[in-house]
Amino acid sequence: MKNVPYIAAAVLISLSGAIGAGAAENLAISRAGLSLAGIATPAPQTPKSNMWLTLRKIQVNTAAPEMNDTLVGLLDKNQDAYEAVRELTLAGFKVKSYQSNTGGYMVFADVTGEDAADWAIGLARYYYITEVRVGQKVYDRLFGTRNKTTYAVKQGTLKGVANYGPVDLKLNKLDWTITGLANNAVTNLVIDHQEMEIRGAANNSPVDLKFDWSTEQVTVHGNANRRQVRYTVNWEKGLLEGYAAATPVSLRFDMGEGSADVTTVNVRGSVGHSPVDLTYNKVTGRLGGYMNYAPVDMTLVNCDLYDFLQYFFMFMKDSQM
Repeated sequence: MKNVPYIAAAVLISLSGAIGAGAAENLAISRAGLSLAGIATPAPQTPKSNMWLTLRKIQVNTAAPEMNDTLVGLLDKNQDAYEAVRELTLAGFKVKSYQSNTGGYMVFADVTGEDAADWAIGLARYYYITEVRVGQKVYDRLFGTRNKTTYAVKQGTLKGVANYGPVDLKLNKLDWTITGLANNAVTNLVIDHQEMEIRGAANNSPVDLKFDWSTEQVTVHGNANRRQVRYTVNWEKGLLEGYAAATPVSLRFDMGEGSADVTTVNVRGSVGHSPVDLTYNKVTGRLGGYMNYAPVDMTLVNCDLYDFLQYFFMFMKDSQM
């Protein structure tokens, strides 16, 4: 383990905490539920993070914006640095760990000659990496306003059938909106991350929801589907529990995080008295099975099962809807 000189470490650790909102298809990125057009170098499979959180972790290294061949990953304070280096090295990263003057640890990843943008996304997917600092050119490649890659990353879709009707939804992470069609009704939602609110209309009813978010779980509560809504999705426990559309919901799932061999996720449980049995394929993005006594066959692009579960209220349906 190496110590970063005091001044350098202080500069790196004291970087601004502002988080930027958020791959060509490759196997690891696809398994993770991502698709970044124009980025071809494979990034390692990584655990416990959804796509939107992953993109938010990536920030400009304002202390050294010209450092485009080195990624700086800040480690969670509870993560063993030796274990992180071992796992990242096995995944293909060229990393060394350093201790800062604050007592925390970081990893420096050498991406010289590689597609740094792709590897930055791969590094950010690890749950114990809290932030990834990149050079200005790398950041612009991912988030530049005129970059087609940016547009692809920030435009997710869910298309197919559910509840005996078409699903055609767009998740726009530029404007933070969800628009389209589901449950034979127009969906028009705005997500306000400052106020932690979801407002608009879905399922032929107004939506006025709040959400409490952390890396471990998200709780959605308020009014939707002309009913009170409150459910919690706990990513660590693999559990969605609560109620919506005047009916209880209890779902269990195992994301198979940390294992590149696990390409499918089963979601099983019940919505009211209706059994739920869904299978999500991380590679193809296909979600199939049944719930609400109806078949489900959807394809998720540039979004993943985390999005489906977090906004599950849009797919709930009671007898009065």
